[in-house]
Amino acid sequence: MKNIIERTLFWFSDGDDKLLSLNERYFSLGNLLNRLLCEKYKGKKLQFINLFFRTEETYKLYPQASKHFTHFYGGQLTYDDVFDLKAFNKMNKQEQDNFIWKRAFEILQEAAASIKNKDILNASEYAYNKGLEMDLNPDFRMIEKDVVLFDQALKAAIWVNFKKEGMYSKFTLEKENQIVFEKEIDKAKNGVEFFLEIYKDIDLKNNNIIIKGRKDVEYLPLKIRIYKEELV
Repeated sequence: MKNIIERTLFWFSDGDDKLLSLNERYFSLGNLLNRLLCEKYKGKKLQFINLFFRTEETYKLYPQASKHFTHFYGGQLTYDDVFDLKAFNKMNKQEQDNFIWKRAFEILQEAAASIKNKDILNASEYAYNKGLEMDLNPDFRMIEKDVVLFDQALKAAIWVNFKKEGMYSKFTLEKENQIVFEKEIDKAKNGVEFFLEIYKDIDLKNNNIIIKGRKDVEYLPLKIRIYKEELV
């Protein structure tokens, strides 16, 4: 099922330079924010939330651009922020992540007030606090399903894990909240949105796990053979 907010993305630039490493790094945090917003948001469907973190140098080159500007049209919400790259670079990684998370919350609060949208106001406050409770861990179960294998009740899941070098998908089986089987499936570069949409279902046939997904993905459907002795 499609999210009521399809995607939340962070974009960084310094003058004419797109800060691609930051775009890729914070793709996971944007995805976390989007998922948490969707847990609470009850308003009209949004296609995108795009938050632009632009340095003063960017605004000098493009003086027609407005600082701290909210634009909302056709189900798309954008905000142009002012980003102090030098101050950001002096922070450690945890400080940087917390700064971006807090600033994204402040932006959404400001944008919600600007367009008079209480649903975004409430959802962003929920998402901000929930994210902190999770230590800003962006990893998540994309799909999960209860299955019975060898007379054992298990939870099957497809995860997406975000790491510095990229995104990884994996399949797990859990028994009483403990992982008893794990297999890596695929990997992709951070920022590849398609990677978050390729898996659709988990099926079970003759002790084989069948992972179903988009027809244009060569290795799907994927069959994973499970042996009883592996479920220790």
